[in-house]
Order: sequence, then structure tokens, then C-alpha cells
Amino acid sequence: MKKPETLRGTGTVFRYTLAQHYKTMSVRIFLIVLFVLAIASFPIIKAVSGDKQEVTETSVTRLYLRNETPFALTADDIHSDSRYKDVELTPTEADDTALAKLLNEEESAAAAVIAPAENGMGFTLNTYFGEQSKIGYDDASTLADVLEDGLHEAMLRSLNVTAEQEVTVRCRAMAQVATVTDYLRGTSVETDTGTHAMINLVYSYIVLILSALSMSYIFQLCMEEKVSKLVESLLVSVSPTALLIGKILAASCMIFLGIGIDAIGLVISYQIAYSGSGTGILAMIFEKFMGLSISGLHLSIGMLLLAVLCILLAYAICAAFSGIVGSCCSKTEDTQQASLAVVMFIMIGYLAASLTPAAESDAVNIFCALFPLTSIFTALPNFICGKIGLPVFALALLIQAVTAFLLARLAGAVYRMMLLYRGNVPKPRELFRMLRENRASAKGKEDAHEG
Repeated sequence: MKKPETLRGTGTVFRYTLAQHYKTMSVRIFLIVLFVLAIASFPIIKAVSGDKQEVTETSVTRLYLRNETPFALTADDIHSDSRYKDVELTPTEADDTALAKLLNEEESAAAAVIAPAENGMGFTLNTYFGEQSKIGYDDASTLADVLEDGLHEAMLRSLNVTAEQEVTVRCRAMAQVATVTDYLRGTSVETDTGTHAMINLVYSYIVLILSALSMSYIFQLCMEEKVSKLVESLLVSVSPTALLIGKILAASCMIFLGIGIDAIGLVISYQIAYSGSGTGILAMIFEKFMGLSISGLHLSIGMLLLAVLCILLAYAICAAFSGIVGSCCSKTEDTQQASLAVVMFIMIGYLAASLTPAAESDAVNIFCALFPLTSIFTALPNFICGKIGLPVFALALLIQAVTAFLLARLAGAVYRMMLLYRGNVPKPRELFRMLRENRASAKGKEDAHEG
């Protein structure tokens, strides 16, 4: 009966806190704005970056081609793309002025000039259309891509290179690093240091943001009753532990609902901007702009679900710790001092995650994966990158789950003890002394009651 009594009223607090939060008009407006911005994000990125839109039907009927290279590009190279199968290819030696005159006279004509690059390395391929032409920029850009592929085929023909030979030349070797013991076991699946560092930073940043959000929400919710003086009436129907757990669950729901709305908006935005492109654009962004090679990572649906579990565990630990610290605040001014403890808790783990890849040490990777403060930041990235094995990762998850449970119990005890407290924020030593005294007092009352 003790456990149900302790959690009595949790659902009531949870529902009431959510209802009060979303009843506020500013919250609703914020969520709507967040969703709109998420939907607009990828189209804006595409527009700013100058990405072209692939055409499905061309307005080009004639192409004037001035080829100044030794590689013969034929009409078949252009007609191999079904969109340009009816384009008439007209080789020409006309200069730029003559080409400009032809394009201004013909609304459906385009011109392409292929020439050796000035530095002698490669070639330049420029495609033009008239000022009053029916041809658009996207159409001309797509045609330029077709011509680039055709020039490549012409080069292969001139060297008698087959498609199989080209595949052989272009294939890459995946570089991996492992100890000789791992090599003999056949487990040499580690990624390079740069990818490990980038994965650590990205994942740690996600945990950092969630931790900061949990701190701000939970601090505010922990102080509401103290500031409004409603705690005495609330304690009649709700236990203190249930009051805290209900508020933490409500804060968690608020945060993840906002993230979910943002994620749905980003998915819709991506489909609008890059419909039919799959995830190739995202892979290109990761590899080109972030220096992250995703081909060597152990990614799957199972790994995605595992990442969600790890993020939830990390959030639970940070939320419980925020609940402990927030319970010690009696007034708004206290949050500045109390938040320093949470920030230090988060930053130590974040900095450790940032520096771990540089060590390139199995001992450091295992220690950071198992130590509770750094485990929430490093365990999953270390496992994804092959720096720790499955047994170590499973043990890390178990340690995180136990840590979250113990911190949640401690948070409930602290909140129950500090609910009527109105002094300054106690230091850790004072807090534990107060907990011992409170526990001894409660035990004495139970013994007297039994006697």
C-alpha cells in the first residue's frame, strides 16, 4: 500500500499542469509559429542555396554546341535522357556574339560552350538561353547536367574504358582502426576519429538542449506552489512525491510535444522541398558540410529506436536532477544560484563527450560510457562508432536506468522535505544532513506509532 499512497494524485497533477500550460494563448501561438517555421525551413534553405528544380519536360528544341575539347559529344549522348530526346543538336564554330544573336532570334534554342579550363585542370561547360526565351533557368541547368554526363561518356569512349572498369577505378576502400585483438576476433568495425568526434558532438548537443529545457521547465513548476502559497491545500489531496512526479511528467510532455511538432514540420518541409529525393540530400549535407561519413556507421531502425531509448534515459536523469535542485528554490532569485549546479552537471558530461574521441583510448571510451555523469553523453556514440562492444553498452544502459531511478527517488524525498522550506538554497552537505534528520524523524514517528 505504501507505493500507491506515495504516488497518489500523480495523474491529477499531470493533467492539471498540462491543461494550465496549454490554456495560455502565448503557448498556443508559439507552437503554431514553431510549426510554420519548421515547414518553411527546407524550402528557404533550398531557395537561399540556389538549388535548381529538376524539370520533367523541356522547352528546348535546338541546341547549338561549340565543343572546344578533343572529346566528341554526340546527339545520342543528349538523347539518352528522355526529356531531351527530341532536341536537335547543331554543332557550331560561332563566336559568343554570333551565338547571342542566334539565341535572341530563336525562343526555343539554347547554346552550350565546352572548353578547357584556364588552369589546364578539367573543363568548363556553360549553357545559355536568350533574353526572351521560353527556356527557364531550371531547364537550362538540367540540360547542363545532361551535357556534363555526355562529356564524361565521350571521355570514356576516347579511352576505351568500359563501365565495369570505371566502377573499379571509382570504388573506395573503407578505412577502419582496431587493436590486433579485435582484428583477430573479426570485430574491426571502428569509425575514424573525425566521424566519432562529430557523432559525439551532435548527440551530446541534443542531450544538452533537452537538459537545458528540462531545467527551465522543472525549476518553474517546482516553485509554483511555494510562490502562490497553495501548497497547504494541495497536500490535502496529493502527496508531495506525486506532486513532483506529475509536474516532471507534464514538463516532459510539453518538451517532447514541442519537439514532435517541430519534427513533423521538418518532415513535411523536406518532402515539399525535395520530393522524391529520399534521404540522399540529407546524406550529402552530412558528408559535404559536416564532414560526417555515415557509410561506416551501424545505422538501422533498431539503432534509431535504441537512440530514442538512450535520449529518454538521459532526459530522465537530467530531469530528476533538475527536480532535486529546483525543490531547494524558495523564490525566483534562487533559481540563478541553483541553475549553476545543473549547468555544471550538464557541461561536465558535454565537455567529456567532446574530448573523448581525441584520446583514442579504449580505457577512456569504456570509462566514459560507464560513468553515470558522462554515460548519457558518450555511451550511444561510442557504440555506434564501434568504440565499445555490446556488453559494455548494455551495462551502460543498466547503469543509466538505475541512476535515473535513484535520482527520481531522491528528488521525491527532497521535494517532500523542502516543500514548506523558505530559507536560502542549502548546500549539498546541508541538504544531505537535512535528509538524514528528516528520515530519522520519520522513522521515530513510525516506531512511536507502532509502540
